[in-house]
Amino acid sequence: MLFLIPTAGALALASLVVALPRTGPVALESNLAYRSPSTTVEYLKIDTQDVYDGLGKRWTDTYTGKLEFPSGVASGDPYSDSVILWTMPRKYQVPNAWPPVCLQWIVSSSANFTSNSTVTSGYAQTTEEVGWSVKVEATGLQPYTKYFYRFESCEGPSLGVSDVGSFKTLPADDDDVSVLKLATFSCSNLPFGFFNAYGHAANNSDSLDFVQHLGDYIYEYKNGDYGDGTALNRIPKPDREISSLQDYRDRYASYREDPDLRELHRVLAWQTVWDDHEVADNTWSSGSANSNDTLEGQIGAYEFSQRKANAVRAYYEWMPIRQVETDNKLRIWRSFKLGKLADMIMLDTRQYDRSITDLYYNTEFIHDHASDVDRSITGTVQQKWLLDQLSESQARGATWPLVMQQVVFSRINYTIATGGSLDFNVDSWEGYRSERDNILKHIEDNKINNVVILSGDTHATWVCELTRDNATDYNPSTGAGSLGVEFAGSAVSSPSSYGYGSTHKGIAHNLTLASPTLQYAEGQMRGYCEFCSISVSCSPSFLIFEPER
Repeated sequence: MLFLIPTAGALALASLVVALPRTGPVALESNLAYRSPSTTVEYLKIDTQDVYDGLGKRWTDTYTGKLEFPSGVASGDPYSDSVILWTMPRKYQVPNAWPPVCLQWIVSSSANFTSNSTVTSGYAQTTEEVGWSVKVEATGLQPYTKYFYRFESCEGPSLGVSDVGSFKTLPADDDDVSVLKLATFSCSNLPFGFFNAYGHAANNSDSLDFVQHLGDYIYEYKNGDYGDGTALNRIPKPDREISSLQDYRDRYASYREDPDLRELHRVLAWQTVWDDHEVADNTWSSGSANSNDTLEGQIGAYEFSQRKANAVRAYYEWMPIRQVETDNKLRIWRSFKLGKLADMIMLDTRQYDRSITDLYYNTEFIHDHASDVDRSITGTVQQKWLLDQLSESQARGATWPLVMQQVVFSRINYTIATGGSLDFNVDSWEGYRSERDNILKHIEDNKINNVVILSGDTHATWVCELTRDNATDYNPSTGAGSLGVEFAGSAVSSPSSYGYGSTHKGIAHNLTLASPTLQYAEGQMRGYCEFCSISVSCSPSFLIFEPER
């Protein structure tokens, strides 16, 4: 429940909010952070009545001191009429767990927040149970419109006011919008380098509509295990491999210290999904490369299941993401309609219900069983949902079905480039060939046109045409017979998987020779992808740039 105040400017709103109810579970429930990551899974949900009862009489007042907003503001998961707004206030030099913090949020049609520009507003309270996260849904908005927002203390802006953020809503489902520009990111490793890519997009935000992050937003390692940030003063906190809830919270906080990342969150709405490193390296449904539910598989004090729950809770506390109806497998997959121009179908190919993957010691076993029909990278429930989403996109006449996910979908032969003994990366869809073929067969049988898959994960750039493994009618010179296209983007900062300097061009050339559907390969540059979709007559454009270091 949200209490909306439909009038006046910021100062008047601050004086009105004190008259509203400010205690009890209802006040907490206006903060969507208490509904994440689940309202139904017992070990993940938060009982707001318990939070209220636990604080007892201390709820009679909320915090009246000065507030700061060191992690900035963010917006995400826009619809045509609503958006999620996020911030995380901090009490100024007061580490006390109580009393709770009360924030007022305001959405305005003007960056100046003039007295007649308020569109909607409300308030929310937060406590340490959600790491002081504040997530609210601003509703009643107009389609494909730019808005501005901010948070401030319920006691008035003089005691704390956030930066002003901005976002756009999505077009209405039936809008014939002709142009949308998406900036798509993946793999932002703090110790490996600066986040210039985020800064570049933020500086050009007026020419962009929305941001997507396809995973590896954070990395779980201690400094030196995968990148040494000592010389750059980019040492992740805490400086150990993270496993506890507070560890994951602190790691997100250290990433949000980066000004380029904070700025891109401030100026554009994001749509995000996780990869593996938001939890641990090479995750599958029941473990990772170095953790599982055994004593030998513990990291810190945590077996994998608890470690994963900690990571998922922290992710939802820190990201401006809507809560989908979850289950014990921790669903995050969801979709967005971008007018009639596109449907954005966001998958989870890591955490949900993935069969065992390459854990480094079992590579040959996975390679030998990659075609087994019972292996799944998405799980059967998510796979059915994906096929339904593709069919629904075709039925409603969307021009571009955009499948946004993590690991490379297409078949890329690495042997000729690397001299390795195994041909393919079986931690990608190549380790789940039967499921991949089911999806391509569905596209082929139902004549679903213009399918575009956008991927991350590999720290390199690939452009592939989509074909079934045994296709006989595909012509790599003309593209005839292809079922769609895959664009896999480079990393924000994570290191290239196949070299720098004079060697990378030769590797890229050899990769395209060895893989018939691979039309373009590039492994040197870091950056992001700009995906521009322009009506039915124009193909997507794909831009990778090398930010200055």
